[in-house]
Amino acid sequence: MTTIIRLNDTHLARVISLHRAVLADADPMLVTSETDNFFQQHMSACGQIFGIFDQDTLVAYSILGLPRPGDPNFGTDLGLPADDLGTVAHIDGVAVSPDYRGQNWQYKLACHRLEQARKAGRKIALTTVAPGNFASLINILSAGMIIRGLKEKYGGHRFLMRADLNDRHTPPPIDKITKWCPATDIRSCHELIDAQYGGVTFRRSRANSIPEIGWVPLHCIYV
Repeated sequence: MTTIIRLNDTHLARVISLHRAVLADADPMLVTSETDNFFQQHMSACGQIFGIFDQDTLVAYSILGLPRPGDPNFGTDLGLPADDLGTVAHIDGVAVSPDYRGQNWQYKLACHRLEQARKAGRKIALTTVAPGNFASLINILSAGMIIRGLKEKYGGHRFLMRADLNDRHTPPPIDKITKWCPATDIRSCHELIDAQYGGVTFRRSRANSIPEIGWVPLHCIYV
């Protein structure tokens, strides 16, 4: 159960079933419900879906979106130039069966999709994460994606997160962190983003269970 494989149409029903099972046990403000057609399209037409099996049981899936011209594109949320939209990949939905959580599958699947996006010729990876979805936020930050925006989307607030996949990308300089704020402090996060900071890491708060985000001036990241 250590191999991540690319799924195909023969796995579609099991992906949809796991999606529905996870949704039934999740806060609807923190996760996004997808249609059956969304999964069908991302099997090949505009993406790839990867999974992990325990024998014949699908225990996790993750979606890599490869938007085509005219498809919804997270790049528009970040104000990317039109010429860059074709270079975007989406690190999209992920689900892990409750019985298999705590094994870092979400992190491993994020890293796998970033590598597959690079192999697909995409240069910019983007994703959205609810500030209150602490598990997803921590795993996406750990995989090297950076908070670059925050907006109302999918019925709630969503961080807009980015990773550059070309060789010129400079890893986030953790030693340059100058600001910290709770992940759910929407006002402070907006202020830091407006001041041209990027969220690059997290730390556990001693006061409560809400992780704090560490922020770095963007000029320290993109040099």
